[in-house]
Amino acid sequence: MKSSPDAKTVNPLCLQCLRNCKQPAANLLLECPRYFPLPFKVEKHRFDQMGLFDGDE
Repeated sequence: MKSSPDAKTVNPLCLQCLRNCKQPAANLLLECPRYFPLPFKVEKHRFDQMGLFDGDE
């Protein structure tokens, strides 16, 4: 399995990308045609079920 690249050696734009074609930090990237941003991350996941009969009495 491929090890994850170190944040200090990878370009900051590439750190935010889902693809594995990470460029070195020495490269100046203004735009990448293959850029695919990571999915939105929520700090707290809520998996509460809706209460259909709670308090309706």
